[in-house]
Amino acid sequence: MDKLPRQTLMRIVLGWAIFLLVLGGYWGHLHHTHQAQMQRAKEQMHLRAAQTAHALALQTGTLIDQVHFLAQHLSEHWLKDNEAEFRRAISQAQKALPDGALVQVAIADTLGNIVFSNLTSDSKSASGVSIADREHFKIHSQRQPPQLFISHPLFGRVSKKWAVQFSLPIIRDGQFAGVTVISISPEYLSRALRDIFHDPANVAILLRDDGAYLARSHQLEEVLGKFVPSTRSFLTRPDLPSGAYDTVAPVDGVLRHYAWHRTANAPLILSLGLGTEVALAPVVASLRDSKLHNALGSAMLLLAAALITLLYIKNRRQTEDLRNSSEQLSLVLRGGNLGTWDWNYRTNIPHFNERWHELLGYGESDGRITPDNWTKLLHPDDVDQVREAFKSHLRGDTAQYEAEYRIRHRNGNWIWFLDRGQVVSRGPDGRALRVAGTVLDITTRKHAEVAEAQYHERLATLLQRYPGGVLMEDEVDVVVMANQLFCDLFDLHEAPETLRGWSHGQLQAHLGALRADWLHSPDGAGREQRKTLEATTVSGRILEIDWVPIAGENDSLGRVWFVRDISQRKQHEAQLTAMATTDALTALPNRRSFMMYLNTLVREVAEFPQDGGALLILDLDHFKQVNDTYGHPAGDAVLQHAARIIRNCLRESDRAARLGGEEFAVLLPRTGPQDARMLADRLREALAGMPAATDKGDIVLTASIGLTMLAGLGAEEAIRQADEALYAAKAAGRNQVHIWGQAPSGG
Repeated sequence: MDKLPRQTLMRIVLGWAIFLLVLGGYWGHLHHTHQAQMQRAKEQMHLRAAQTAHALALQTGTLIDQVHFLAQHLSEHWLKDNEAEFRRAISQAQKALPDGALVQVAIADTLGNIVFSNLTSDSKSASGVSIADREHFKIHSQRQPPQLFISHPLFGRVSKKWAVQFSLPIIRDGQFAGVTVISISPEYLSRALRDIFHDPANVAILLRDDGAYLARSHQLEEVLGKFVPSTRSFLTRPDLPSGAYDTVAPVDGVLRHYAWHRTANAPLILSLGLGTEVALAPVVASLRDSKLHNALGSAMLLLAAALITLLYIKNRRQTEDLRNSSEQLSLVLRGGNLGTWDWNYRTNIPHFNERWHELLGYGESDGRITPDNWTKLLHPDDVDQVREAFKSHLRGDTAQYEAEYRIRHRNGNWIWFLDRGQVVSRGPDGRALRVAGTVLDITTRKHAEVAEAQYHERLATLLQRYPGGVLMEDEVDVVVMANQLFCDLFDLHEAPETLRGWSHGQLQAHLGALRADWLHSPDGAGREQRKTLEATTVSGRILEIDWVPIAGENDSLGRVWFVRDISQRKQHEAQLTAMATTDALTALPNRRSFMMYLNTLVREVAEFPQDGGALLILDLDHFKQVNDTYGHPAGDAVLQHAARIIRNCLRESDRAARLGGEEFAVLLPRTGPQDARMLADRLREALAGMPAATDKGDIVLTASIGLTMLAGLGAEEAIRQADEALYAAKAAGRNQVHIWGQAPSGG
């Protein structure tokens, strides 16, 4: 986007600064107003809580006075009436209280024994129950001034229910004569509070002055027998008649504002908690709606300001664009080396600019170009496609007219034009009235394309004649070339042309895992390096593959693989290797191979001594006499016969070799002394029990065997010990197995 003039930019910045300053001031005032409204709502909530708590405290005081009077009244009846009259007095008292409020009326004697309970049919039924250990009895028995005592919620021993005990001492002739106990249900007290506050978010609580719960409008069961936290202000400041605080209730986790008030006639506290979220919800909703409406209004103002700014900027740009359009068009045409044309269909006269004439070697003085003589300049092979492209655009089938064609230069040569145009005006019926466009000389590009095509054709011919397979990928790992021999070597049925355009991954998937192990994919870590590797195809061919990166000065341009079939060379090398490591007469490994096996096994036994390992050296007895008596061909037949027997007696993991002459060696990996001895005896017996068939007849042969275990030995030491054991076997009469360091055994 073009930069705006500095003066225009400063005007926009100043306008936005003033607008944002005013908008920010409005939002600051709105925030202050909302805070004030919220503060007033909180103050109203606090006032409501304090007034309600005070009213409930007065109501609770009235209830306490009523219970106090009832206790005094019943105490007097107990002293002067019989039991029947006393029960009628209790019945009258129950009518004065709501249903379920009075749990029990009980009388205890001076020792704390219950002598009467309205829950039993007679006085004897209540005997045996004592409240001497109860706090409310102890207070009165200590001759305290007679006054009403309110206990913690207790589980009644007669009623078997939770109750708050309202007790008063019985005084007869100035002496302590017992205690009257009126048990009031905490559920009744809680229900009375719950009738006022139905919503669990608001709660009313009746407490003793030590913080013990007596009643709670909700969730009473969870607080019976418990205390409020000792940090509450009515506990820390007993001198205060009322107060307030905000806290989260441990019982239900609700944040409330609590107002509390002490009752005037009893050591009780009435605490009222209003749920902050519920109490302030209407105000919060109103403020939220206000913010939303103001935000929408502000957003609309911002959008309007942005649109006004954009319109202003657009107007300024259009002014600049109109002023510079002629100059820019001229620069573009000159810089792009473009010729222009403008065809008015009303007059059917095309106009070509000076550059168009220069490209063809004409001057404007050479005469007017008409549609007919312009068509005559086109190459005959290109006329039809140019006309079709032009007509297609005039019909509206294409967004613009575009064609590449040859046109004759004044000097007689053909040059290439890239011609582009577009309808700039149409009539009411949709017919084109005016078409304008440009032409660009692309002769150099066309010659380069022809040269590139010829280069690729020559390269393809060269690769087809290359005595091996060739695969080439570009810098984005796409196949650009492959020859037929590449397809043949990898048993591909596709023609090499079909591989062109395949991605590296597609080619790998098509070759399959067994055929594509060699196909290197660069990892991008550093510059690619040339490498040579070998691969075996499914059909058994052994291929040598040269991978060569194609690199420019700084970037990778791709890579090429050259593939050659080296199966015959590998076969010849294998034959040479076999000749160098195998005894020609017996086809057993020779001494050189045997030493390699021995050194390997010695290292394995040293690393894993628990596996064990053994070496046998075997010598055919009296073999020189066989050669002297029957001749060397018979001797060779005996050696071949012995080699076959040795191979047949061994396990797959064992290794046998001919060390020279009539001497053989056997390596027994992972074998202990007992198994090695058994195998050696089996081998000796097999040789003795199977005569060699020769042209001179069957020849009986025997062998002496020396055996040594490989644990703790080097290769040379193992051979020395096995040789010593072999000599000991021969000295003991031949056809023997001798373990180094032990007595010989055998036939």
